[in-house]
Amino acid sequence: MDFQHLPPIEKLRIGQDLAVPALVLRVRPYRDSDIIAHMLTPSLGKISAIARHARGSRKRFPSSLDLFDRGTVRIVRERNGALGIKEFTPSHSLQKLRGDLDKLILASLLCEAFDLILQEDSAEDSTQTFEVLDLALNAVDEATELKGALRAVYLALVSLTQQGGITNLGSAAPGTRALAQLLDAIEAFCEKRLMTRSSLAPILKRISAG
Repeated sequence: MDFQHLPPIEKLRIGQDLAVPALVLRVRPYRDSDIIAHMLTPSLGKISAIARHARGSRKRFPSSLDLFDRGTVRIVRERNGALGIKEFTPSHSLQKLRGDLDKLILASLLCEAFDLILQEDSAEDSTQTFEVLDLALNAVDEATELKGALRAVYLALVSLTQQGGITNLGSAAPGTRALAQLLDAIEAFCEKRLMTRSSLAPILKRISAG
């Protein structure tokens, strides 16, 4: 797909829709059956949109817009000016990751960090950012050992923080100490604690002990 010819999100007219690849970073329920999804796209950057009746429509939302889902989202400009999701078609849902608690925590940390750092008003370098996160999630899913999954997370976060001008740890060897320093830098920059970090501590302890 040629992303260069897609209209900027702010120029999307009421009733006009647009289909783009997307990774789901965060979802939250809204009202009785709606979902608000925060997604990363290669052409529009990070966007938030409401999926109306997503918790009741398996035809329009086969996966119910779950965290980590990768697929094609069809967004529309609603009458009130907000972005709506007409349809989301998943391409893969990382089943190995979802069945492994350690991998689930690492993937959750990735998505939380990307969601926290990336701003919705900028699509700069979004194609590269999308590819970094997509590759990292797939690497975590396919990793045969925990250290490999941890390395994928670390390298993705290094790329994210370098792009955001937060820190430069590119020369540091991947490991539990380097990851902790990286997470400290992210939390200091965002002035907010990563919610998944407490769940990460036992994983890092086991890796260090091994």
